Amino acid sequence: MKRSVTIFFLFLLVFCVELPAQNDDAKLKKKKARAEQLFTRFNYREAALLYEEIAQEVEDQAIYLMVADCRHKTGDLSLAEEWYRKAAEVGELPIEEQYKFAEVLMSNGKYDEAEQWYKAHAQSAPGDDRSQKKLAVLSRIVDYQTKEANYNVQLAEINSPYSDFGVTFYEGGIIFASAREEVARGKRYARTNSAYLDLYQSKYDDNGTLTAPEKLPKNINTRYHEGPAALYDDGEKMIFTRNNPNSKATKKQDGTIRLQLFFAEKKEDGSWGQPELIQLAEEKYSVGHPSVSVDGTLLYFSSDMPGGQGGTDLYRSRFSNGNWNTPENLGAGINTKGNEMFPFIHRDGTLYFTSDGHGGLGGLDIYQTRPGARASVQNLKAPVNSGRDDFAFVLNDSGDFGFFSSNRSGGVGDDDLYQFTISMPEPPEETIAEDTTTMVKVEPEYVYTVQILALLNPKTVRRSFLKDLEGVLKHDGKDGFHRYTYGEYTGLDNALQTLEMIRSRGYDDAFIRKVQRYSELSDGPGRSVEELYLVESTEDPVF
Repeated sequence: MKRSVTIFFLFLLVFCVELPAQNDDAKLKKKKARAEQLFTRFNYREAALLYEEIAQEVEDQAIYLMVADCRHKTGDLSLAEEWYRKAAEVGELPIEEQYKFAEVLMSNGKYDEAEQWYKAHAQSAPGDDRSQKKLAVLSRIVDYQTKEANYNVQLAEINSPYSDFGVTFYEGGIIFASAREEVARGKRYARTNSAYLDLYQSKYDDNGTLTAPEKLPKNINTRYHEGPAALYDDGEKMIFTRNNPNSKATKKQDGTIRLQLFFAEKKEDGSWGQPELIQLAEEKYSVGHPSVSVDGTLLYFSSDMPGGQGGTDLYRSRFSNGNWNTPENLGAGINTKGNEMFPFIHRDGTLYFTSDGHGGLGGLDIYQTRPGARASVQNLKAPVNSGRDDFAFVLNDSGDFGFFSSNRSGGVGDDDLYQFTISMPEPPEETIAEDTTTMVKVEPEYVYTVQILALLNPKTVRRSFLKDLEGVLKHDGKDGFHRYTYGEYTGLDNALQTLEMIRSRGYDDAFIRKVQRYSELSDGPGRSVEELYLVESTEDPVF
């Protein structure tokens, strides 16, 4: 009997010792589940706080990495670096985390250490070229950081303490997206703890100063996000980004409200009509950041639809028969394994876009290219790009003024609007011998031409490619390229009219090239392609 009592009390003792431990395990498991739920719902700030609380209780590299990822996503890069270091001290970082740590170090200006982690990632993932591109930038970091003298960048005067970004020009002013606090009305977006984004308009006054921004009407702005817009057809038509809460895919899947593009047109009284959804992809994927060509026939945008190169890719769609056609991916020359966003197609055919996959100064950088099979991407460098996120570049028609957005230090809030002017370099001065020693400034003579393509192969192209387009000249360039061009114009407006005609015939990649006389560009004068068909008919054509 005494033995049974003893055993009973021993059982109670063990039970009492194990019960608190079991309760602690249950609480920890519940915290992890809650933190994971916050993360999947993009509430990175709250998730970071909860993961940090868990990290005080357990030594777990996976938890440290979750804190680092949350801090990275919310732009707290100093804290992100701290948690990546803790994770690296526990053990070897997973391959993708090696790259993320290098990105944080790059953004924080710690280039030597970033280089070591990019090298580690490149060795761990030989099939992933992102680190190789970053290493190429690091080898020329001074060149990337040297400010382009012709860019004058200033913080715009209309920024708020919250996110302001994504400018488009409109009616003597701009339209942009903002999460400024005064319109929150108690409803906040958990991911940033701020108001949902709305579209605002600001106009220039007589002194050239932007006026206080005003919200666009309620049929444009809803209770959820409205993002970057594109205006075209003299401001009569608008395509803009918006959450699509009515999507059936949203209700059936994880509850995430995807982004889609909506079209609105002005009514006779000047007000905006009811927006309509543009169906470019399945509603379970996001589509956003529109830009429309000057003739209104090409729509550029970003999407995470399947079949791309990486996270988000750039696409374009052609307008015909009253509809936007099936989107076309812009290809591996422009899209990467990273994210490409915020395309802007200028009227001269240059495409500006944002990417974190081409190598750059850190975070998102701004690039320019000419869309086409042989697209060559160029980083805009400093002062447009910085170690932080730089994105949403736009340029006025004359090419000397524009805006971009950035979360670089020295701003007002989260993302800020920056305006810039571009000053053209002074033409060279030349002395001309006369009876007296007089200095005369000689202005270079420029010509605009529509370039259809440029090839390294010297052979001519098939008639079937050039179709019935007569008057094409082939210039054998001193740089090794053989250019096929159409027309020569001393005025940009005439060149633009010709560009529209060329593109309407199916030459989507054609663009305007501003060059000095071709004697300075080519080994000889341009040769008529019609003549080359006869001379080179025995050779295999390129196309």
